[in-house]
Amino acid sequence: MASVPTSLASSIDASDTRAKLDAVAKKLIKHRIILAEILKECVEEFEGYDIKYIEKNCFAGEVKVNEVSVDQDVPDADSAIVGSDSEDNSDSEGLVRYDLVFDAIIPKTSKVVRLVINIEIQVDTKMSYAIVTRGVYYAARLISRQKGTVFERSDYDKIQKVYTIWICPSPSGDNANSIVEYGLKPTKTIGQVNEPVENYDKMKIIIISLNDKGMKGDNSIIRLLSTLLSTTESVEKRKQILESEFNIPMTKEIEEEVLEMCNLGMAVELKGVKRGFTQGTEATTLQNIKNLMETLHLTAQQAMDALKVPKDDQAHYAAMLGSTN
Repeated sequence: MASVPTSLASSIDASDTRAKLDAVAKKLIKHRIILAEILKECVEEFEGYDIKYIEKNCFAGEVKVNEVSVDQDVPDADSAIVGSDSEDNSDSEGLVRYDLVFDAIIPKTSKVVRLVINIEIQVDTKMSYAIVTRGVYYAARLISRQKGTVFERSDYDKIQKVYTIWICPSPSGDNANSIVEYGLKPTKTIGQVNEPVENYDKMKIIIISLNDKGMKGDNSIIRLLSTLLSTTESVEKRKQILESEFNIPMTKEIEEEVLEMCNLGMAVELKGVKRGFTQGTEATTLQNIKNLMETLHLTAQQAMDALKVPKDDQAHYAAMLGSTN
């Protein structure tokens, strides 16, 4: 068994670990074969198309990671592309960037139509706002920034549809293993109105909520993302699911990112149980040892060493563990 990265867990702060998790998640998601799966399952314009076809034919340009600013009042210098590399500072929040932004081409259309897809990896669940409200703001900014790039003056008919897709690995509440879509739709009218759908269907906010149980679910995109972003399942099990069920080749780059995700998840787990040990009672310490043994498949000795249980106390806890078996 590989050694537990206790030095990693003890050398970095929990918040820093979560930032690293977020960065690794972005690296994993940005692979075109993963994005093609998301497009096929979540974006209606790609429904029914083969994953390989989407991967090879439906990406316009490169995927931008943390390059495109959200709060920007000056058009990008590159007027030919929505979302170039320029950045701006918001007075209230400082520099704010989208996680991933890329343009996608709708399959088999008579003309090239681009969708701006924004995917946010939301690790932190303790926020003072609802994710959907932030999603609305992001989608609105993706549209407003098109002025001066996609359209000039009042030529609003050229506005390109945008999606902002939020992936939440650890949602709070009862939202786990769900997909919800928000958009503009007519509800009630007086008289006869025949407005073409393409005139108002300009933005969609999609929220995908996961947890580790999603790996055993029936929905393919929830299963894929839960497997990809899991911090508790073994690397070998995740690799087996990605290769056999989703035909995702384990390149050296992807394999290293999957392993890094696992190691960082272990560091978060160790940080949490160590904090419980230092603050808790004997019963809490015993439960922390059991949790670590079960979650990371450690022996009692390894779990106590990882928690830094004093040597003088280890025999006592070992006896308690023996009496509970």
